[in-house]
Amino acid sequence: MSALDYNEETGRYEFDTAVMSGSISAEGNYHGVWELMDKATGLQVIHPSFSALNLFRLFAVHQGLDQPRLMDRTVSSDESGVAITWAPSEGHQGELTARYELAGDSCIDLSVRVESKGTYEGYELFLSNYFDKSFRPHIYLYGARYGRESSDPELVVPMVNDVFRGTVIVFPRDPHSARRCVDGRWNRSEWGAPTVQMCPVRYYEYPMAFLTDPGNRVGIVLMSLPEDCYGISTRYHVDDEADRMTDYSAFDFSLFGDDMVPGSRRTVKMRLAVTSVDEALAQPLACYEAFKEKFGSAI
Repeated sequence: MSALDYNEETGRYEFDTAVMSGSISAEGNYHGVWELMDKATGLQVIHPSFSALNLFRLFAVHQGLDQPRLMDRTVSSDESGVAITWAPSEGHQGELTARYELAGDSCIDLSVRVESKGTYEGYELFLSNYFDKSFRPHIYLYGARYGRESSDPELVVPMVNDVFRGTVIVFPRDPHSARRCVDGRWNRSEWGAPTVQMCPVRYYEYPMAFLTDPGNRVGIVLMSLPEDCYGISTRYHVDDEADRMTDYSAFDFSLFGDDMVPGSRRTVKMRLAVTSVDEALAQPLACYEAFKEKFGSAI
């Protein structure tokens, strides 16, 4: 396992492997992975103002809970990982612990554990990841649909469309999950949180999404497990800069989704992987299969 080195000047935990270099920040609004460089291309893939694997917002049905970005925290670390713990707050009755670890030369694993002290229906952690705006998003969608005989997964690039222009597109796991993003949680502005219209569309095939640079040389793969992730959202890609919704590319993972009562304990897994890609874009799916084999899945 690769080591993390704490840099006292930057306050970040740095890593440098054969495949990638970068740092992990435990402090500030944009805790998570910073300055991620693919060594094969020299490309910095994360937006310079933001981070990846960032715990953004907490929700329940028709409730906007607290934001880990703004909550008090404690930090611990060892050679292989960094752990951030958020104690219960007025806006979130539960303890959260996020642990970041390097997994070989090309992967960063994140586990998030919650111990609830409150009652929450449809509990959610909204995990954000921000990349350079030139990176193109890809996601595998459930193949069976009206008018299509094949049930093979479809790999698509979400593009701008007047139907959902100015909204965040959501790819849910199933019909039940599709209701979550429109159950009122994104209309609540407690704790100074932003509101946005979420637009559920087709079901994802795998709880995995990836981005590629314009030359299709490097892939940044984000993945979870089906039982841990009930939805993936993205900013649509554009060919005309005037159509761009944000000045970054992004994928967000909606994690947990369970009903919580006092004493409930639950842990979810995420991984960010850096990989080369070929013309067939086969490597990201192979990364996901390796992740799923390691951690297993009940679905």
